[in-house]
Amino acid sequence: MLFAAIISPWIQKLLSPWQVFPLHRVFSRLTMLGVIVCTVWLMRRHGLARRDVLGFGRPWAVFLRDLLKGLAGGLLLMAGALVPLFLLGVREWNMDRLPDTGAVLSLVLAGLGTGLLVALIEETFFRGAMQGALVRQNAPRLALFAVPAFYAAVHFLGRATSVPADEVDALSGFTALGGFFSLYAHPLRIVDAFVALYLVGLLLALVRQRWGDIARCIGLHAGFVTSIAVFRKISVPASSEWSFLVGSFDGLVGIWIALLTALVCVALWLQSRRTRRFGSRASSRET
Repeated sequence: MLFAAIISPWIQKLLSPWQVFPLHRVFSRLTMLGVIVCTVWLMRRHGLARRDVLGFGRPWAVFLRDLLKGLAGGLLLMAGALVPLFLLGVREWNMDRLPDTGAVLSLVLAGLGTGLLVALIEETFFRGAMQGALVRQNAPRLALFAVPAFYAAVHFLGRATSVPADEVDALSGFTALGGFFSLYAHPLRIVDAFVALYLVGLLLALVRQRWGDIARCIGLHAGFVTSIAVFRKISVPASSEWSFLVGSFDGLVGIWIALLTALVCVALWLQSRRTRRFGSRASSRET
């Protein structure tokens, strides 16, 4: 991002004979390109560009089956999280959307497509490349607890600040860069959402650890994103004494999601612990 901040004004100037692209767009594209190139280079250099490390090691039929299981689980979990918000008066139905069945169906299909795409990209990077690499380097605790922190942090990166073309100078790239971190200027406004997203990342990390691949991670993540995308379209915020449960970041991710996700994490951890104990006892008996 620092490199993109340095070169983006010069790239914009270089492209200006053909078209004057907004500086924030040039900066954002350079940043994304840098992430992709550096990630691929690091993975290839360290021998991480392997299906088992990335979490795609199982046969595709089994992988797809587990992905669908994860998707169903994600939709059910989000239904359990969202329904109480209506009962408590935190959200109310958006009647402009609901009467049109075709519009709702389109929202669901669009949300599902977005959910699957976002989940595939993010899970391949976070639970695949990052967690898989750390586990391979014998750092399972770092993989389990540090990766979710990074996962949560990037969700609060904003948009690059726009700079008028006639005001761009050699340091304008750093103005664009500053926009990415604008939300961090007021950390108390996002702390509840950060904790919630950290716990969501921890849940996905536990799923990767429990089943060894990222099929269920992709499914769960896609279910979460799909539910939230549809939920935001078919409902609107309402005035309620319980509104503190969803915080101010996006009207959804906050204390309530954090509590529910923490409970699911504990349940999954206890289940995995019992499974390991049962497996150890069975091995001892056979021995």
